[in-house]
Amino acid sequence: TAQISSCDDFEGYQNGDFIAQSSTDWETWASVMGPCSATPCIDDATISNTQASTGTNSLYLNGAATNVADIVLPFGSGAPYTTGNFELTTDLYITSSAYLNIQAETVVGQGIGVWAIDVQMDAIGNITIDNGGGAVVFLNSTFPQQQWFEFKLSVDLTLNIWEVYINNQSIGSFSNTTNKISSI
Repeated sequence: TAQISSCDDFEGYQNGDFIAQSSTDWETWASVMGPCSATPCIDDATISNTQASTGTNSLYLNGAATNVADIVLPFGSGAPYTTGNFELTTDLYITSSAYLNIQAETVVGQGIGVWAIDVQMDAIGNITIDNGGGAVVFLNSTFPQQQWFEFKLSVDLTLNIWEVYINNQSIGSFSNTTNKISSI
């Protein structure tokens, strides 16, 4: 059984560094889909020392109408994973709303069932987890606003049990209609 572990606390970067340009682990949606027309890619995200959960740095994901940060963290050369255990833990600070997804396929945005899950966090503190596009809603709950909190996804791919935690408290579990994982 293979075990892959990755951790990035962003302390190895300088304020203002672009994550995909500065790291061999991170990519942008645009760079995965084809060569970027500029360096860094327009959808790269920056390291910021304005606010951090621990240490001095964090990754700032801008959701403005222009230059939206759209970064990708592939989960290794063995993807897509369909058996075994997977855990993603990250600290989040959401100023208004946020979105992330887990890609099922190795080529982002392509294929049937490409999104394993969508995670939408709105401006009033609601979190919705669905299968991409909202066709099947797996969970609805709430999240802490304007403060750091831990978001954890714990998945037993072999048994198809996906459980979501906020600040170490389960907000629910579900069986996923697309039970595989390739990237976030």
